[in-house]
Amino acid sequence: MIFYIILFASAYIALSVVTVYGIIERWYWLIISGLVFINVFAIGFALHFLYCAFLSLFVNKNKPIEKQNRYYYHVLVQTAFLVLKVFRVKVHTSGKEFIPENGNFLFVCNHIHWLDPAVPLLLFRKHHIAFISKKENHSYPVAGSFLHEAACLPIDRENDREALKTISHAAEFIKNGICSIGIYPEGWVSKTGELLEFRHGAFRIAKKAECPVIVAKISGTDKILKKPLWKKCNVSLEIKGIIGADFVKEHKTLEISNLAREIMTE
Repeated sequence: MIFYIILFASAYIALSVVTVYGIIERWYWLIISGLVFINVFAIGFALHFLYCAFLSLFVNKNKPIEKQNRYYYHVLVQTAFLVLKVFRVKVHTSGKEFIPENGNFLFVCNHIHWLDPAVPLLLFRKHHIAFISKKENHSYPVAGSFLHEAACLPIDRENDREALKTISHAAEFIKNGICSIGIYPEGWVSKTGELLEFRHGAFRIAKKAECPVIVAKISGTDKILKKPLWKKCNVSLEIKGIIGADFVKEHKTLEISNLAREIMTE
């Protein structure tokens, strides 16, 4: 919505300018209108992020995360959509039939770039999905505030005791119907694109919440920032399958993790 508001406002102002100045019939009107459009769009883009910075001033990140602030979550989703559109990202999604219509779930996926969460954030916005990410992400001035209000949980990868607290917190969110949870079981961004070893503890979330696990594979996000801005970038998010709640209840965390990896690599 925010992207289209900025887009149409930019187009309207650009056409209005060339009409008012009476240069619509001259050969260079397209150049002038194009320059006006680009500048207005850039201003709209900047204003959106200034608005986000303003909203972040009202967030107390020291306050424990108890629920998801739906307004901040909506702005976060719209920002993800805006960024993907500006970078001309075309998302191709398959396997939507595996997504449960009702109830929350644990979403697991491979991890190849820090922009990875933007794609499932849009796909699962009706499920109000929140992600578990490294604690450093929550220290950023504006982004950290929105992650906090969107019920995204920080995890200390070097402290097992604190990591277990985060896992329990995430399971409570799913069980209490607050939101679905997304996590990258590799724990790190794969620099080569090859699937790293899983941290089996990530699947304790599903075990504690007794919820299904959606397994997905993403590709193409590592190319978004490497291409010229005007070129398109194709990103694929394939929902490979789902591990039912019954399987989760009856099997150990290691077995759930191994099955998720098997589904992801099929």
